[in-house]
Amino acid sequence: MTTRPLTPLADARARLLSGRGPVAAVRVSLSEAIGCAASETIHAPHALPRTAVALRPGVAVASADLVGATPQAPALLPLGPPHVLIGEALPADADAVLAADAVAMNGPFAEIGQSAYPGENVRKAGGDLAAGTVIVAEGGLITAEVALALGCAGFTEVAVRQPAIHIEGPASPEAVFLARLLSEAGCRMAEGTADLVITLVADVAAATPPDAILGLALQPGRDSALDLSGETPCLIAAPRFDGLVALLHGLVLPLVATLAGRRPRRVERALTAKIASQVGMTDLVLLAAAAEGWRPLATGQATLAALLAADAVALIDPDSEGLPANALLAATPLREPFEPR
Repeated sequence: MTTRPLTPLADARARLLSGRGPVAAVRVSLSEAIGCAASETIHAPHALPRTAVALRPGVAVASADLVGATPQAPALLPLGPPHVLIGEALPADADAVLAADAVAMNGPFAEIGQSAYPGENVRKAGGDLAAGTVIVAEGGLITAEVALALGCAGFTEVAVRQPAIHIEGPASPEAVFLARLLSEAGCRMAEGTADLVITLVADVAAATPPDAILGLALQPGRDSALDLSGETPCLIAAPRFDGLVALLHGLVLPLVATLAGRRPRRVERALTAKIASQVGMTDLVLLAAAAEGWRPLATGQATLAALLAADAVALIDPDSEGLPANALLAATPLREPFEPR
């Protein structure tokens, strides 16, 4: 594509990340925040639940009133115990919930022919979270579980760091694929101002400004360009899915980690077979998680079949000729590329 020498991936990445730091935090609803990185550490403002609550519908009772109660010798209570639904607070003197049919009225008295133990069918005050518990740490992932805990604690919004990515080019399955992976990584797909522009175009050389980096020592993905001349960096790439995976893990996700204040995730396992790599090139490796370790699926060029079977991605150092079987290899999960906390 070009007679210019290929730029090492590490050099291109260093130039892309130079001088960049976390983006400004924005407050979004809990549902919008899922998949994003929290920009602050959030503690439970009070115990959850605040008071004891019912875990089943029934009647709220004091277990001490029912000690030794049997069908033959039921406990007699002067007042019928109150009915409660799931999640409702128990009266102050109640510490257990029994099925509603456990109570039989006998004139002015309520008969209960069974005992109850303290806490039966009850979530005690503070049983979910103690006051001050960290719900999510700064830089941590807002998962559905975190959003649930925040909602239960009374939060409706949360501050997150959400890098904005704009993808240019004709609609294609590759563009949808890339946008989906970036959304799952906590990015916002932007139509206007963005932190990174990714242009997908078949003729990369024709779309690359003269002063941009043209050609990366990355396989696949060598026919790519990085334009850092403007305020917003622009990655120019061909709509080739395996090349996009290589660029995503080699350049884009490191930038997203910097902008979101997150840490890339690395899972180290032994290789089940050797990997051969071309010296001077950073090679993409797709890996499947097997019981005995990482099973290599493709190195360099990859097929759709390999991508469908892949669980993780690794980039082999350009100084390496590869790795032997049983060597340890740190790889990034394909679907969860950042540390959750």
